Amino acid sequence: MADDLEPLFELVSRRSGSALSKQQRDRVTQAVEALRGGRPVGALLEHLESRRGAKDLVGLLSAVSVHKTDLFRDEAQLEALEEHVLKPLARTGRPLSLWSAGCSTGEEVATLLLLLERAQADARSTVLGTDLSTMAVERARLLTFSGEALRRVPVGLRERFFFKESGAGFTLRPELAARARFQQHNLVEQPYPLPERGGAFDVIVCRNVLIYFTPEATDRTLGWLAERLAPDGTLVLSAAEPVLKPREDLETRRVGGAFFYEPTRRREPSVSSPPPSSLTPRPSAPAPRPSAPMSAPTPRPSAPSPAAPPTPEQEGEQLFALVLEWAAAGQDDDETAQGLRKALYLAPNLAAARYCLGRLLEQRGLRNDALTEYRRALAVLQGGRAMPTPFFLNPERLTAACRAALVRLGG
Repeated sequence: MADDLEPLFELVSRRSGSALSKQQRDRVTQAVEALRGGRPVGALLEHLESRRGAKDLVGLLSAVSVHKTDLFRDEAQLEALEEHVLKPLARTGRPLSLWSAGCSTGEEVATLLLLLERAQADARSTVLGTDLSTMAVERARLLTFSGEALRRVPVGLRERFFFKESGAGFTLRPELAARARFQQHNLVEQPYPLPERGGAFDVIVCRNVLIYFTPEATDRTLGWLAERLAPDGTLVLSAAEPVLKPREDLETRRVGGAFFYEPTRRREPSVSSPPPSSLTPRPSAPAPRPSAPMSAPTPRPSAPSPAAPPTPEQEGEQLFALVLEWAAAGQDDDETAQGLRKALYLAPNLAAARYCLGRLLEQRGLRNDALTEYRRALAVLQGGRAMPTPFFLNPERLTAACRAALVRLGG
């Protein structure tokens, strides 16, 4: 049966931009059996690719969506978004337009509405939520969540903006819910949505969607998202989706504990940081120290103790952060790969850098090399040896990203 359905799997993969995992193939199989009604696969395929079968195709594509999320997920990134993006935009006094691309069941839309409120943005500001899955969009419209999904929401916000409905979870209050709108949308297909008042979006949040896309689908999607950004707009990706190859339309901005992407502006290149090729790896062993003197040294006035030099692991983490900044600012692929390898020389258990190296190699078409790095990153994570990286994902999320990459490459 699996071979019989292969043309349908290929259709779903192409139209969703995703490489299908075994679990996704199983869900597609169940959805196909409900649709086919005894029809041969060829007839069903012809139906799905026709205008008449468009609605059934959307339902089939919904089977590949992943809908596990919470409000205020990745707090460090959201804190940077609020302080360095939303609050400055709010001070302009104009209504803002935000888009949650891949909104799942509405948790991110509710989070953005709460952040806008806390940033004191104009009350006419809106958030658009879109998702590939029609079922997810219908559920998202309710803006009702379980207590578990609200566990990261600050207590003050939870008490002020949610009310309990009997047996239905916690619902966002109408004054905020009215600022949200939802629609079904496939990120690998045009046309892309526009803000309610026209123009372009001030902020587009597209997190944990591109990790399931092929490199080709990722590249197209980033270009289309960039086209929908206002000149001073901001694109927010998850840390598992760093822009590692230079683009003409986007540049990296690091603020606080996060990376964001902005439309490219004409400006002089930064000279604040040296290129990675000028950084020499730290020796593997410290230089020998001179022998201790035979007699006690002459006492000297007390002075503050000098700061301890950074460890190799700390140097590796700092270099990793710089490489991510340089990558989307126009740095050559080879230099990015070299910088990542130097970071890993200093900090071999920096699983996040290992994952990024795999992602870059995958984008360059080096499948076997990419698989090796993804497997090494996963082994470090599963062995409990992974270094925490403040601006990157937690180990659980990074593990999921590595597994998604192995599925994508058939490894």
